[in-house]
Amino acid sequence: MDKRKILVTMLETGFGHKSPAMAVEESLESFAGDQVSVDVVDFAKESGAYRDDLAIKGSWDIALAFPLSARIGYLLVEMSGKNKKYIDVLFREFVIKGIDYIEHYKPDMIFCTHPLTLYIAVKARETLGMNFKVAAYVVDPFDGYSWWANEGADALLVASQESRDRLIAHGVRPEIIHQFGFPIKKAFFDIRPHSEEPLRKLGLDPGRLTLLISAGAQGIGNIYFFAELLYLTQTPVNLIVVAGNNKSTKRRFDTLKRTISSRTGLASLGYVTNMNELMSVSDAIVGKAGASTAMEAIFMGKPFIFTEWATYNDRYIIQFAKKYKIGWYAPYPFVFSNLIKRLMEGDELQVYTQNLERLAMEPGTDDVARYLLGMIGIEPDSFSDPAKVRQEPVGSEATSQTEPPDTARS
Repeated sequence: MDKRKILVTMLETGFGHKSPAMAVEESLESFAGDQVSVDVVDFAKESGAYRDDLAIKGSWDIALAFPLSARIGYLLVEMSGKNKKYIDVLFREFVIKGIDYIEHYKPDMIFCTHPLTLYIAVKARETLGMNFKVAAYVVDPFDGYSWWANEGADALLVASQESRDRLIAHGVRPEIIHQFGFPIKKAFFDIRPHSEEPLRKLGLDPGRLTLLISAGAQGIGNIYFFAELLYLTQTPVNLIVVAGNNKSTKRRFDTLKRTISSRTGLASLGYVTNMNELMSVSDAIVGKAGASTAMEAIFMGKPFIFTEWATYNDRYIIQFAKKYKIGWYAPYPFVFSNLIKRLMEGDELQVYTQNLERLAMEPGTDDVARYLLGMIGIEPDSFSDPAKVRQEPVGSEATSQTEPPDTARS
């Protein structure tokens, strides 16, 4: 029998869309190796829609630097409701070239981790009269805004009851919505038992409160100012500052450490390939409300301190964390400093960590892969790895996710 062709489409606007795509690809191949051919593509770029690719990625960088623009865009999208015809105008090059790419690829299934690629997959099937399956994972773990609400899909997979409810509110039929834990590469959890060695290698005191500071691949955010504030006020904590690909942020902290003596322990890092290890030795994760890092922290059992959010789908992450007391929102220097003082002096951090344990959220990478294979007629008893044990989807009060298995974070 010919291999079934699965096209996984995403857009590399940060790791939030790429990470689950890579995780599911890995699981699909581990289960059904020689029965499937899986390709993960940065769809706008791969299809040749270079102008729209630059516009989409450039707009995300602008949104990180100027969140108001992203929030206005989100509200406009929500106001448009089910009418998505404007996408054909705004992203005309991407729509045309994306459909052409799909026609030549001839997939048996398209699995999407970005709502724009979902729109094009559904439109391609309608336009070309092809018979492939279309499924998407809603990578906003607690949201389901109108771009995701595409009834032309065969299945919309979500991480939480909150996402499910949002999609239904947008008119999506409940029967096409299925709940599974957020997909994350298994290698992210492949770390040594807790050890103080990584902290000692970074020149940090294992006996102190350790905060992992990260603002994603772009390294843009007010958290870096907050970290500087802790350092300059001699706060006796450890700071692991990950600047990603932002060389100017990295230089800032290199200079700070070299020129100013402080009781604050500081490790200044750029691009890292051991984000999972750094997270495992930290007491709390600090930064903007991004889906990948937030879900990684949840799965690692690490409370999150959110200092900002770009658009409303990120805000839903903060609301969930506050509701279940597994994270804090500290958007101002005074609020942030007071929170760190409380965490140093009381048992609040321990309480939030215990709350995370009670929620018992788990990734659903294998569950998603099994479901997708079933959609194209590859039954569980034909999997190449039948020893895997199925995890039940997270219930209405839980969720899941994390980032790519290579654990590299720019």
